[in-house]
Amino acid sequence: MATKQEVAEALMASVERAEKVAAQLGDKDLVCPVCENGWSVKEVFAHLASMGGSPMFFIAMAQRPASGGGGGGGGFDVDAFNKQQVEMRKDKAMAELLAEFRQGHEAGIALINSTPDDVLNKQMPDPFRGGMSTALDMIQGSGAEHEAGHLDEVEAVLRGA
Repeated sequence: MATKQEVAEALMASVERAEKVAAQLGDKDLVCPVCENGWSVKEVFAHLASMGGSPMFFIAMAQRPASGGGGGGGGFDVDAFNKQQVEMRKDKAMAELLAEFRQGHEAGIALINSTPDDVLNKQMPDPFRGGMSTALDMIQGSGAEHEAGHLDEVEAVLRGA
């Protein structure tokens, strides 16, 4: 099980890595396709910018009473949500996307630090990986680990892989 400190460090490491990767990008790199879903490099950064809301989402799930339907994530269409979030941000400048990414993670870390441990460690259905996870583990998985995967994809494009 992840700790508050480990999650905070991983989220900030993700921000720092994103900033380093972005510094290597030229204008032509931003339009290169990256993901299976057809996102460009810039759209991946738009997706990353939206990830600052992850701690709030999972903490809110943990604070909701359990439902007969299996928990707070029931019926949530992550693909539709991500598409909407990218669409809202795709025309922003890279500097704006990076600033939103950093500010979102800083706010997320502050929220994590102010949330009682019993909420963060509550076991609940994981809408992304299946099974049961804690809110803190879901923040770690959907945030830092998920973001690392996207940054790996962007770096592969930069290497020409």
